[in-house]
Amino acid sequence: MLDIRSSPASAPNPHFVGQPRARNQSNLAWLQRALKARGKKAGGVPLVLLGGSDPVSFRLRVAQSQVRHDLTPSRWSHVLMVEPGSTELSEATAWEISLDPTGGFGYPPKTNAVQRADLRRYDDAGRFPNIGLVHVPVETGPVREALQRFMNQRAVLDAVDLVTRWLPYVWGAGRASNPLLDGQGLPSAALVEVVLGAAGFELTPGIASSSSCPEAIWQAARWWHEFHGREDREPLTGVYCAPHALCTEPE
Repeated sequence: MLDIRSSPASAPNPHFVGQPRARNQSNLAWLQRALKARGKKAGGVPLVLLGGSDPVSFRLRVAQSQVRHDLTPSRWSHVLMVEPGSTELSEATAWEISLDPTGGFGYPPKTNAVQRADLRRYDDAGRFPNIGLVHVPVETGPVREALQRFMNQRAVLDAVDLVTRWLPYVWGAGRASNPLLDGQGLPSAALVEVVLGAAGFELTPGIASSSSCPEAIWQAARWWHEFHGREDREPLTGVYCAPHALCTEPE
């Protein structure tokens, strides 16, 4: 069983709220609307949470039930980090560690498994019905430097090893068990966690950084605002739309 702490907050984060999707609105259009609404308040590093409906996403969402107190599947399966200041999301620079990369894995050791993300791949709201935009209040310069260090050395976190641990579970190979039960976080979330941590921001106070996952990031944005906002610091802010659930339990 994972060692998880519950937030002492009595109400969800008022700065992280639902933003309904317009009829037939794509994910990029939804994100563009969210960024436009934020306007002059834009700053920090944007994270995009995604909850997919494909088989890989299904497996990952079920795996993260171990991070939820009611043991129901997560609404989230992936997270990626967007380069701040991008005006056209279809051409934005973003980073991820996908377990189902479009062009295949190539040779992951070259970049510690980090991949350049194409946000257009996640535009289909049918395949990725759940989406969230989380703004992390941290300086962008240290984040860029930490990302480069992460890609060039595997001493702090061997993301290549994480990928090889998760693929057998996702593919149902042999007797592969849920890596989260061994404290092995999802690669995409582990990347974000380590990079932001190196830049001075503790993203998921409720769980060990090595066990990070999209569900833990969601919980941090929803419930750990008092922790992140202590000592006059800013909490996580953003919007989400998560209508797709794998069970009938309320979110």
